[in-house]
Amino acid sequence: MNLPLSTKFNAIYSKLFQGLLPAQIGPSEDTDRFYSDLLDLDVNRAFLEQKLQRLTKEQCYGALKPIFNSLFSSYIYWARNAQSTKATHALETLCILTRSILSKNPTGWEVIEIFSGGAKESDILFMSLTSLVDEHLRNDGLSANNRHLALQLALIFMCGVGQLSPGAYFLRIDMYPSITHFMKSLKQFSFEAALLLSILANFHRSDASELNLYLKRIKTAEDRDIMHKICWATAFALDACVRAYQEASVGNSSTLMPTLGSVFERLYLKRALVESPTVISSKLKNQPIEACVSFLPAYEYLSNNPIFPFVLSESFPLTTNNESRSTSLLFTSLSLSSYLLTHATSSPRSLAYANLSLTWLLLLSANTHIMETLTQPTSVPIHICRQRQPFLPRPSSNQRPICALLDCCVLWLRHNLNKRLEVHSYVHCVWVCQQIICYLAESRIRFDYYWKEFWTSILALLGFLANKLDNLYTTGGVYNLVQETILLLDICLAKGSAFLPSPQALHEFIYELVHGHEVLQKQAGLLQTLELPPSEPIQKAQIGEPSRILTSMLETIGYYEVKIAAAGAMSATQAMQIVAREIDRDGLHGVTESRRFVLPCVLTW
Repeated sequence: MNLPLSTKFNAIYSKLFQGLLPAQIGPSEDTDRFYSDLLDLDVNRAFLEQKLQRLTKEQCYGALKPIFNSLFSSYIYWARNAQSTKATHALETLCILTRSILSKNPTGWEVIEIFSGGAKESDILFMSLTSLVDEHLRNDGLSANNRHLALQLALIFMCGVGQLSPGAYFLRIDMYPSITHFMKSLKQFSFEAALLLSILANFHRSDASELNLYLKRIKTAEDRDIMHKICWATAFALDACVRAYQEASVGNSSTLMPTLGSVFERLYLKRALVESPTVISSKLKNQPIEACVSFLPAYEYLSNNPIFPFVLSESFPLTTNNESRSTSLLFTSLSLSSYLLTHATSSPRSLAYANLSLTWLLLLSANTHIMETLTQPTSVPIHICRQRQPFLPRPSSNQRPICALLDCCVLWLRHNLNKRLEVHSYVHCVWVCQQIICYLAESRIRFDYYWKEFWTSILALLGFLANKLDNLYTTGGVYNLVQETILLLDICLAKGSAFLPSPQALHEFIYELVHGHEVLQKQAGLLQTLELPPSEPIQKAQIGEPSRILTSMLETIGYYEVKIAAAGAMSATQAMQIVAREIDRDGLHGVTESRRFVLPCVLTW
């Protein structure tokens, strides 16, 4: 009696993973015929994954190495040369095998041995693999399912090998035309294709960026249609991440859109971002969902391509009659960033993505065209995270999107002050604030915003640094953080009359500085403690020493503090009235319009 097909599939693979070669399992068949017949059987994914999971890396690299060499070589051949069904089964199995083996964290040399058998055979096998992917992505005559499987195979392989040497094979041929052609012909898989581009562009980026052809392609790309597709696909994925955060906050953290989950569950993305240890919140430990990795390709284009900011701005919805908010990458990126920055310490992954989103915000704030777009009024709301106390106030109607950018900064400043301080990310956040304030002041743009939340968050950071420095775990850079934060307040002080919406708003800012006078005074001792020896270079954010900037600012604040004390003010209202009277009569004490500020240059093009 013939065995059922599923049982036959299970029986053959069980024998293979026991170390039996095809010639031992089917003596009457040659190897090619053996695998051809095996690929006629439907793939039992659950069984195959279970069997592979039980294997150790040592088994794969040792006794079973000839089996895997044979499997990879044969299945790549059949995926390239067989008819649809046989090729589909070959691609499905290659995805399962690749994901399972790379999840065992092999070294680069072990990957070469397990996949190809050794250095002599590696060129043939891995070049066949890259050619397989390239052919499927550009061939419209193949089925959409098989082309998608080939794309997933490339993603699984590149995410799994990380920066290991086998990944270099994907840089030997230029697949950029094939990937972009795939995005145009199969729009529903655009974000996966864009993700592959970003991962390829990041291969050995730090030490060989000039040799990475994909990075060069992204920098010189002019196809706006492709960029629009990246914006659309990324916005779709990031909107799903926002909704997952919203649902997790009410006790349901299991939501993953089926259209996204079916894609990402097969990808091995552990090494896509650097993970850092932190405290894990059980409520949000599974956030952000896997779709958040779609942030990477949009980031690559924004940071490298001079056309992309203009394309990004074109998705700006002016009214509710336009496209939905969820199709605007500008809006969804700000919305998701607010959740990432609020819950950055809920899991290692969320912290990694929070750092990525801060860099994204820095790129937005440094681009004049995007800032012009963000300062336009719109009736389309941006959903900002309000899941942790103290909650941000509710915005007024028709608020400008730049307010959401400020909200993201306030949320990061508020909710991430802990012993394991992310100093570098705090510096990025302060830089974003500097860029925003300078742009608003130079453009003379004024609008209502709950500025008090902004001032108190900045002063809270300085107070935390002054009072908790001895107990902090950092990788250094606190001096630079203090310096940049003091510079931020000084910029606001010098340019307040140019961007704050009313004289009263300026008066409230001065009062908050007076209220935080003691915290600011402590910064002088903090700077002296942290200052490096003259022989060691310090990153300068401003021409002039930080202590001089602080001294000048303290002189201005001290002047109003004396006036308030002399008048015997007994309440905040009375103190504000005194500040208002002094400024209305004599102008802002000790502040001149001639100050010039040198802000960080963050764009690479």
